[in-house]
Amino acid sequence: MQAYVTQDDNLIGTLTVRETIGYSALLRLPDKMPRDDKRALVEGTIVEMGLQDCADTVIGNWHLRGVSGGEKRRVSIALELLMRPRLLFLDEPTSGLDSASAFSVIETLRTL
Repeated sequence: MQAYVTQDDNLIGTLTVRETIGYSALLRLPDKMPRDDKRALVEGTIVEMGLQDCADTVIGNWHLRGVSGGEKRRVSIALELLMRPRLLFLDEPTSGLDSASAFSVIETLRTL
């Protein structure tokens, strides 16, 4: 199985990072998978992507301040990693990010 992370972040700005990843898990993971296993996978993905410090912060949008651009990008990647793909395609994962955020995203990907 493969996954694709788009260049643009299509996230709901009023949800927190944990809620965003949690809702994705509920919608995309098999119905037969127990909810506790889904929650554990969500928490593991949050840690894996280095999002634990902002897990309860809203994503944000044009009128609501939220997480940084690098954190948004890592949330987008985390949404695809939930499905545990064997191959992950990323469309310009560092475009629009400052050098520190870009470095953080690439370091996270490298450790995966």
